[in-house]
Amino acid sequence: MPEPRSARRRLPRPSPAMGVALVALFLSAGGVSYAAVTLPAHSVGAAQLKTFAVTNPKLQNNSVGSRKIMPGAVGFYRVNRREVQLRLKSGCAAGQAITNVDMNGNVTCAPGASETSSAAAAAVAVSSPTTPVTVSSLSLPAGSAYTVQANPYLTITPSKDSSAPAEHVVVTCGLTVGTTVAQRSATFDLPAASGNPQVENASIPLYVAVPTATAAAPTSVNCIAAVTDTSTGHASTLPATVTAQGQIYATALASAGVPASTTTVTTTPTTPTPTTTTPAP
Repeated sequence: MPEPRSARRRLPRPSPAMGVALVALFLSAGGVSYAAVTLPAHSVGAAQLKTFAVTNPKLQNNSVGSRKIMPGAVGFYRVNRREVQLRLKSGCAAGQAITNVDMNGNVTCAPGASETSSAAAAAVAVSSPTTPVTVSSLSLPAGSAYTVQANPYLTITPSKDSSAPAEHVVVTCGLTVGTTVAQRSATFDLPAASGNPQVENASIPLYVAVPTATAAAPTSVNCIAAVTDTSTGHASTLPATVTAQGQIYATALASAGVPASTTTVTTTPTTPTPTTTTPAP
């Protein structure tokens, strides 16, 4: 005789805890991809990131600015030594002048006869990305070989407008002696406007060695500046203010005939060194 329906044994319903466990088992077995795309916003922190998890292709172009690099973090072994000149390894004896510096910091010396410099001048505004502004100038007499150097000092003052965007600033300065030009750039990444904008300062070292000048050599330092809105990639409508100032220093060499190979044309970009930040007035 069949067993009465009421006497049949009922199977217990799964408890809520069992349901959670089954969902977790499903996710671990094959639902991981689903879980990965449904994470709540701001739920992944430093503890969830594996070492070396963020690789170069995952970084957006121009997403890491100079403010995110720890001071002193980029040194001898990380810098591109084909583009950045290392510290000078030696100097010249009294009465001599540096006529050449190679990428490794080795110097070449020659007897120096006399020194001259341009007059000190006030800072000038650098506001165009295409039209250079003259920071300082000097005329060198004919008949001597020269070593010429300049260190234009830059001041970058962020816009005080409350709607000023984050900006990428590139300042390029060139030292021209006759037809020879040494040129370098300094870059700055400014945050969006805040209640206390920071003024940035830097100098750009420039150096030229020229053989014996057969005619007077006009010498000058000229700079341009491009201020880009980082959100659009176009020129900023509320640009930071850029100024530059500095003198030119020239040494006439006692022994004429500096080899033409010491004449250099440099287009090496550089980071602002040294750089200081002060509150905007």
